[in-house]
Amino acid sequence: MEPHHQRRRVLLVGPGPPAMGGIASVLDAIAASGVGERFALERFVTSARHAPPYGLAGRALSAARARGLGFDGAFDLEARAQLRDFAAALATRPSLVHLHCSHGWDFWLSVRMARLAHRANVPALLHSHGNFDVEVPRWSALRRALFPRALRVPQRLVVLSESWKRWFAQHLDPARIEVVYNGIDTRRFPPGAHAAENPTLRLLFVGTRDPAIKGADVVLAALPEIARAVPQLRLVMAGEDPERLEARRVHGTPLADCVRFVGRQDAAAMPALYADADLLLLPSRREVSPMALLEAMSAGLPVVASRVGAIPEVLGDAGGALIDAGDASGLARAVIALARDPARRARIGAANRARAIAEFDLARLGARLAALYDAACA
Repeated sequence: MEPHHQRRRVLLVGPGPPAMGGIASVLDAIAASGVGERFALERFVTSARHAPPYGLAGRALSAARARGLGFDGAFDLEARAQLRDFAAALATRPSLVHLHCSHGWDFWLSVRMARLAHRANVPALLHSHGNFDVEVPRWSALRRALFPRALRVPQRLVVLSESWKRWFAQHLDPARIEVVYNGIDTRRFPPGAHAAENPTLRLLFVGTRDPAIKGADVVLAALPEIARAVPQLRLVMAGEDPERLEARRVHGTPLADCVRFVGRQDAAAMPALYADADLLLLPSRREVSPMALLEAMSAGLPVVASRVGAIPEVLGDAGGALIDAGDASGLARAVIALARDPARRARIGAANRARAIAEFDLARLGARLAALYDAACA
């Protein structure tokens, strides 16, 4: 490893502690991937509080401008404060800026940061984690017209799969698009004890932020049919349920005895949940490239998931079963088929574990990023 003062500095820009979720998890994975042995990684946390130093009149003007662009009124104040702090970080002369964003206001803020980096002669990579295929058609005509120009601001656009590269290639020269799959620390998510003689089928659902998008309702709609075919059944639902919609759906029904709601879990608790499961359910209505999929594959679980985003590409044809988004009957049929064949579940789980190690381990992510950083800094 090169001494810290000799390594080129990379500014990683995106959410961080105490934020949770996909992008924060990816940034944590990058920090642990080994790329830090070649580059000095520094975090610029966008989820931290950046206090806007504006008077009452400035606040009112900024809020009105943000609302005029279709954002919440707090966006412009917070964005201006973040840009001020980001400019201060640029003044320390990093070698590279690696920006991470979803499809909301953070995309436009990241583009603005990439423009500031360009003016400071610092190369910038923009790493997309958003459902742009769903959101862009909903934007105003002005924002849709600006979208291709915005994508050309950073030096390279980084996407999470070949399928996402094909989508963005409609708006940007594909030569400027790089594919970097998410990575997983396969040592943190070892296989659990999936005893063939255990008569209870242990299902796991992991959903964060918006259970409707992740398909919690689809899981619960499929559960009665699954329970009729699989009498000894247990379902653990991990994730936010702020209005207890999911819990109220099973409360007072025969299903209440087999469903356990564990709420939002921190990263340290997740390996044990996967180790204590036989099958992951991921019937999302939309996805980019979910970390839960890689975590389950690393833990040696078969997965029943929707054909959305990068899921088919990452899971492969033999990783479990793929269903149409929102198809509760298809989900039930797939789970029942796997429930009746423990040997097949074991084979699929072992293959998923091997695929996670071979293609998505953190070491592979670190090597890919190091090559990308080298090329960008050249």
